[in-house]
Amino acid sequence: MLAALVVAVIGFWVLGAVSTALTPTLIRDHPLALVVLEPRNRNLLLTASKVDWLPFVLWSIPRRVASDPVYFALGWFYGDRALAWFARRSSGRGRRLLARLQRVFPTLGGVLVFLVPGLLVCLLAGVVRMAPRTFLAINLAGTVAAVVVLRAFADQLEPVLEPVIAWNDRNATRLTVATVGFVGAYLVWHRWRGTSELGSLRDLREDRRDN
Repeated sequence: MLAALVVAVIGFWVLGAVSTALTPTLIRDHPLALVVLEPRNRNLLLTASKVDWLPFVLWSIPRRVASDPVYFALGWFYGDRALAWFARRSSGRGRRLLARLQRVFPTLGGVLVFLVPGLLVCLLAGVVRMAPRTFLAINLAGTVAAVVVLRAFADQLEPVLEPVIAWNDRNATRLTVATVGFVGAYLVWHRWRGTSELGSLRDLREDRRDN
């Protein structure tokens, strides 16, 4: 089970790193591909004017949901070891956020899953053993609401976003060189500090063997 979850986490991590590195070019030439690869809020706002409503919704919703059950399963099956993995891969701010959310999650867990179903929230939902059907229902409802609101918001912000998108399109090649360099430096930095994604996942597997 852990091996399959680790492979899934690595897969999502690779998609995120590649799409972040190539974001300027993807916005210009392949906006739907960016929606599929990494539909984070800023990417949805920047691609909304270039992708029709139907494919925008049909691709972004399942992709945003896809990783959440993986993190939920990590928390469900590996509990405190999964939280220790998160702490190892995080900065001091991330560890402080973990401590705060652990305190409020028993009361606000459902609200958090609906509003901000990221890695940490889904991990905690699994750790506290939220009912899987409840988690999936709230998670899907929140994701649908977020995508629809973001699309409508992007339409309203079009006069503000269009100059930004036009500037990106004119300078996409140079911007992509910069983002590739930034992502490369970020990965090297985390590997040097011992907080890389692959290293922390390797530690999680070792913890599992030790127990």
